[in-house]
Amino acid sequence: MGQFLGLIVLAVICAFFTEAEANPFVYNYERLRIGGLVFTCLLVAGGIIVILWNRCKGKKKGDDDSSQI
Repeated sequence: MGQFLGLIVLAVICAFFTEAEANPFVYNYERLRIGGLVFTCLLVAGGIIVILWNRCKGKKKGDDDSSQI
């Protein structure tokens, strides 16, 4: 499965570089905008996961201090 995932990632990277323009200063602004939005959403989701990581974990029975009274 790991080799298949590596093949998919390689294919996606190659697809981005095959559409090279003759002028390197001509940008596809629509693709840059969508890529920026996707990147921003991933960063926000990652930040929320990091903040809520310890709060969402389940407690083990041995961790509860009130049960040892």
